[in-house]
Amino acid sequence: MLRVLALAALTMLSSGVKAQVYKCVDAVGKTTYLQSPCPTGAMSTAISRKLAPAPPAAATPADKAGKAAKATEPKTAAELEQDFRKRQQEQAQAQEKERKKLAEAKMREDNCRNSRIQAAALETGVRARINEKGERYVLDDAQFEQELANARKLADQWCK
Repeated sequence: MLRVLALAALTMLSSGVKAQVYKCVDAVGKTTYLQSPCPTGAMSTAISRKLAPAPPAAATPADKAGKAAKATEPKTAAELEQDFRKRQQEQAQAQEKERKKLAEAKMREDNCRNSRIQAAALETGVRARINEKGERYVLDDAQFEQELANARKLADQWCK
């Protein structure tokens, strides 16, 4: 028990000791920083390693005082984890949005290509069609003009 007390006392005494840093400027003007005193012939200056105290925070309204105090405090592990998960979720949402945008662009491109092919086929004058039963039939003039107008309309719609 006595050893533990002696060790604790020595630890407390040694924690107050700080390393001294010396700034040495030699005859040529070269500056070096050392932990030991400068060699003879060099101009030496001891540098204090104490940090200046932080300036006091500006006065804020009462409703913002809690937020300002919390902003200066370091974040806890739970807050850091929450921020990390929030960033991950936002990134996943952005990726999903980009994926949907690319899928929509591909769909528009495919529909544009298909509608142009259909319009080009109709413009060649082919009037034969096959219905859902697999039977072949021929379009009359009114049906042909209607399908050609629809195909051009779709091509214009998808290929904007």
